[in-house]
Amino acid sequence: MASSADGMIAELLTDGRPARSCDEGSTAGHALTADPSVIARRMRRRAIGLGILAFLLAIAAIAALVARQVAELQRRQQAEVALSLQLVATAVRHVDSDPDLAARAALAALRRTAEAAPFLRAQAEDAARRNLDANRLRLTLRGHAGRINAIAFSPDGSLIASAGQDGTVRLGNAVDGSASPELRGHEGEVRDLALDPAGQTLASVGEDGRIVLWDVGRGERLRELPRQPEPLHGVAFGPDGEIVATVGQSPVVRLWDADTGGLLANLSGHKGQVHAVAFSPDGRHLATAGTDASLRIWDLLSGRALHVLDGHAGTVLVLAFSPDGRWLASAGEDRRARLWDVTNGTAVRELAEQPGAIRAAAFSPDGSLLATGDYDGSALLWDVAGCTRPGGECPPRAPFAGDGNPVTDLAFDAAGTTLATTGIDGSVKLWNLAFGHEGAIRSLAFSPDGKRLATAAAGTDAAVWELASGRILHRFAGPAGTTARVAWSPDGSRIAAAQADGAAMLWDAAGERPPLTLLGHAGRVNDIAFSSDGRSVVTAGHDGMVGVWDAVSGTRRLWLRTGTAPLNRVIFSRDGRSVLTAAADGALAEWNAADGKRQRTLQQRGDEILDLALSPDGSLLTTGGSDRVVRLWGLTAGKPVRSLAGHAGAIDALAFSPDGRLLATAARDRSARIWEVANGSQRLVLPPQDGPVHALAFSPDGRVLATGGSDRRVHFHPLDAAQVAAALRERVAAGLTDAECAQYLNSAPCPP
Repeated sequence: MASSADGMIAELLTDGRPARSCDEGSTAGHALTADPSVIARRMRRRAIGLGILAFLLAIAAIAALVARQVAELQRRQQAEVALSLQLVATAVRHVDSDPDLAARAALAALRRTAEAAPFLRAQAEDAARRNLDANRLRLTLRGHAGRINAIAFSPDGSLIASAGQDGTVRLGNAVDGSASPELRGHEGEVRDLALDPAGQTLASVGEDGRIVLWDVGRGERLRELPRQPEPLHGVAFGPDGEIVATVGQSPVVRLWDADTGGLLANLSGHKGQVHAVAFSPDGRHLATAGTDASLRIWDLLSGRALHVLDGHAGTVLVLAFSPDGRWLASAGEDRRARLWDVTNGTAVRELAEQPGAIRAAAFSPDGSLLATGDYDGSALLWDVAGCTRPGGECPPRAPFAGDGNPVTDLAFDAAGTTLATTGIDGSVKLWNLAFGHEGAIRSLAFSPDGKRLATAAAGTDAAVWELASGRILHRFAGPAGTTARVAWSPDGSRIAAAQADGAAMLWDAAGERPPLTLLGHAGRVNDIAFSSDGRSVVTAGHDGMVGVWDAVSGTRRLWLRTGTAPLNRVIFSRDGRSVLTAAADGALAEWNAADGKRQRTLQQRGDEILDLALSPDGSLLTTGGSDRVVRLWGLTAGKPVRSLAGHAGAIDALAFSPDGRLLATAARDRSARIWEVANGSQRLVLPPQDGPVHALAFSPDGRVLATGGSDRRVHFHPLDAAQVAAALRERVAAGLTDAECAQYLNSAPCPP
């Protein structure tokens, strides 16, 4: 047998008979050669051999081609994995320093990993979730070539006007970030702008001394006020829209008639350039400041300076009145913002020094917050109540922006749910302020229709928020001003609130009727819950007492002492015939809701139980607490059926999804987790928060989990990956640029 393909082919090409010796005659050889059958047989054998050779060569060629294709596929797959991981790394690395870049990288990672291996897809989804949650950047608007000097929202919040170093004014769409009309009317840099209260007319001033009025609706120039011989730094509309004030290189402040362009008054007193100007909300006063480091508050009826305020150590660049006109904020090159009492002209508070010159300041529409922006690139929020109260605490909240891009101006929208900041890069960033609280969030509850959210936070009133807009619809103030727990009635008409002063309140959710007050607890009420039919309310107190109340009349039906330990949680059984209690000493028991008799003890003592949750069908009870373990109890047998371990801190909150398939847990380790109830597997670990997580709630449709804690804001987590991608797309107006791909992905142009 042939030992190789070549040997086999050589054998096939012979006639298969022994070779003749040389002694045989040549005549016989000639006869054999001439035999047609022999020739035909040899030809057939050669043909077969050549066919086999061709077949083997084809197989070898195909094998080589397949090997090359496999190698190329592996190379492409490796390159795709490497690119996806680079996108994920970019998204995670820049989530705080450049949230716009991080969001675009995360969206690109999601797109590239749509059909990737599960581990890679999970990496991309985690990066996307971190970007949705870790930063509050909602949208970035671009268009200016260079620094933006000033911005202003339209009254309805749909447009944002910006003035740039490039000599243009733009009207950007603040809803979707679409391209904005470009208004040209200045010969040089546009330094400031202002919208009239109706949002119909825009005034802009610049280095060319021009004062241009624009029709916002048509995007056209209306008219021009008399041109000034020096650069102008600031402009403001009076609250009636009839007066325009301008300031600039001259120390004189000028007031103009907005309709006729006539000069109404010259206000003199400053000793240098004037950089800032602001009308009081009632239109009676005007505040100005500049290079002489002093502030002047003018009485517009007399034209006299009512107050001259000294205290800054350098040029004052910005001024802002609070909405009620009581406070005036000022800031500038000395890196400090100051608050003044307008009534008597006294200094109220000097805020903490910032790393750079402060070029922007604005009060929120409700006056509760002051925003400042400085040249190191950060924007800070300050609680006005604390900063203006004698001895009150006045630390800044966590910064916005912070990417090193100097903040040159900022503005709140009329609802107070969005803060816009600008920088030297020519962009306007819109930050989501909705669902921020003054204290740590302790309780969350969705309304049954999923349109509202009730919250309770330390040191503040309970609040009801409209989810679509992020606006506060109502605040419910208890006697002590602090609500520990909130719960909705099943029909959504009432909100139950547990108060720190020993009272419990039943509020009309629409805020139209006075509340029912439930009194009896000695000390803090730690929990409150409705029965499934909404007819009863149960309360649990630090005093170890349980109260069952008529939810309509407020009459107490049952008053039960469960033990000496404080009670942390109480809930009704699904049929409302019993209540389950969890105590600080670990006791877990069930009681008859009618007569208060103990029905059973599930646990006599143990680690402190901090929360309870009942499955929608009432068959499972879950507990969590200081031992960092979640336990599922079967209520039929009254025994634990499963334990879930994973948290590294005490577990403060538990919630079943509406369909009962998922369980959400929140802990002091800064994390929230989602588990499969059927098998106890961990489905998702949500991005870590800036502090312990104390509260969580599923939306009624089960698609979103809300969490809250010590970082004082509500986080909304879409649970489905498609929802995550859709939410991220809403924030991203464009993809990565070729320059960014070259810098972060080592690929230019960007890969397809």
